[in-house]
Amino acid sequence: MRLSRWMAAPLAVAMLALPHQARAQVGLSVTFGTRLGPDVGVFAYSQERQGDWHANYRNWTPVTLYDVNGRYYRNSVSGSRAVVVYSYNGEYFLPPTDQAWVGADRRYNYRRQPAEADINRARPYVRVERVSPRFGAEIGVLSYSSERAGDWRRNYKRWSPVTVYEFGGRYYQNMGPGGRPVQIYRYKNEYFLPPQDHDWVGFDKRYNYERQPTDDDQHRGRGRP
Repeated sequence: MRLSRWMAAPLAVAMLALPHQARAQVGLSVTFGTRLGPDVGVFAYSQERQGDWHANYRNWTPVTLYDVNGRYYRNSVSGSRAVVVYSYNGEYFLPPTDQAWVGADRRYNYRRQPAEADINRARPYVRVERVSPRFGAEIGVLSYSSERAGDWRRNYKRWSPVTVYEFGGRYYQNMGPGGRPVQIYRYKNEYFLPPQDHDWVGFDKRYNYERQPTDDDQHRGRGRP
């Protein structure tokens, strides 16, 4: 979602203050098994949620993520683009757009500040119940793909059934208040939903079918870049 003009204009000025602004790569090829790990959701900065940056930025932690085909990961691969964001209370978000922010945080690597593409794809802030820190970091859950995980009839024993916890349409590794347990699979550092084939039900004796995904979970499943 695009930011409003009054927010975008100061950022454009801020970008001009830097000697170089990285361009977003497109069409990066990623082979299966690449250790990117789960993708990370990145939000737009919100004063309402993260506080006024002048008073609160020292409570935030600068973190380098890597853009791979429009999604962000903690690990890099050849051709990925480094972007420095902030982490606070288990959430990742873009820096403020105020021109005065440029150079104010000496911990931040301004050469890796977000590009316009990052701004346009950042999740907008939506008022929701604050996520308990007991959940830990959000994880990305993919849809099952035979191209990436292999045909389930032959490969399912290589997958590890794991339980994650859904809260507010997002998934976390740890149990927290209000979290709904959902059993999925993990394989080569990727988390993904089980197959939707009718024959899969009851096939894997290790899997807890009482915690299988709902239709909403299946609709939220992400595709791999």
